[in-house]
Amino acid sequence: MATITDIAQAANVSISTVSRVLNYDTTLSVTEETKRKIFETAENLNYTKYKAKNKKRNSQYAEAELAEKKNERSIGIIQWRTDDEELEDIYYMSIRFGVEKRAAELGYDIIKLSQIDEQSIKAVDGLLAIGKFTQETLQQLQQLHPNLCVIGSNFPLEDYDSVNTDFGQATELALTHLFELGHEKIAFIGAEESQNLHGYRRYKTPTTNMYLDMMTSQHFFKEEYFILKENSRLDVKTGENMTEQALKEWKKDLPTAILAANDAFAIGVIHTLTAHKIKVPEEVSVMGINDLSISRYVSPPLSTVHAFTEEMGETGVMTLHERLENPGVSRRIFLSTELIIRESTAPPR
Repeated sequence: MATITDIAQAANVSISTVSRVLNYDTTLSVTEETKRKIFETAENLNYTKYKAKNKKRNSQYAEAELAEKKNERSIGIIQWRTDDEELEDIYYMSIRFGVEKRAAELGYDIIKLSQIDEQSIKAVDGLLAIGKFTQETLQQLQQLHPNLCVIGSNFPLEDYDSVNTDFGQATELALTHLFELGHEKIAFIGAEESQNLHGYRRYKTPTTNMYLDMMTSQHFFKEEYFILKENSRLDVKTGENMTEQALKEWKKDLPTAILAANDAFAIGVIHTLTAHKIKVPEEVSVMGINDLSISRYVSPPLSTVHAFTEEMGETGVMTLHERLENPGVSRRIFLSTELIIRESTAPPR
């Protein structure tokens, strides 16, 4: 695991600056360029965990790694998040890193498309869309290019390849960890960008629905501990604001644990609890989902569930590569997750 000192040296900035940037300290005056450099350095230095655990690839992957590079094929990347938005929640930055590294290994030219332009899209051999695009946008991309793979979208009826994380499993792992610690009063603080999600239930994300299902099945569910904002961003600032509002409503009846919808929200939750002198995890445990590269540097280090974001990007490239080599039925690929226990969770008092 790379340390803050490692990141500071590689990014050529002070240790204090790295720590404050990775903790989303809004009182720090630093350029967007410096922030990006620090986030990208942290992501790069922590990119080796999955690689080290999976040195032996199956024959498909081995064959692809040996593919001839003389074809000079190109992959177009279109992102849901803008560059500035990417810094607010680096989940999609992490996926992009996986895409770029795997594409380079296979000898593809990478072309970043800032907008949906028919001429530019048709000029590439394959197209990767990263993020929660609306169904209309995905249909438009599919019409413009036959070789499309979407990473991080949940629209299930369209005929294109897609790669996602099993967030239902991630939520189950997170809640099971809290149950095993002895927590029953577990709050959920999250948001849904509803217009970019597909589903027939009241709520659309697997994380939200798994929380409701598991808490109800254990007879632990309390309406006042279910805090969800619809059509909202899942970033640190929103997490701070929602936790502030929740504390006003809860007053002294605090939950013993809070499950945040993602790590960015969890960081916001910790910020607000700390500002109110509520100790984490002594008074309230905080659990995230995603295990971004920054989550180990939060104070306290964040317990979370690891989503293999870089591998999502790699798998997207491999899926697109295989479609270009041997077109066939569209595939929906879900990657598993892994519980990561750090210092932000503990048994309730």
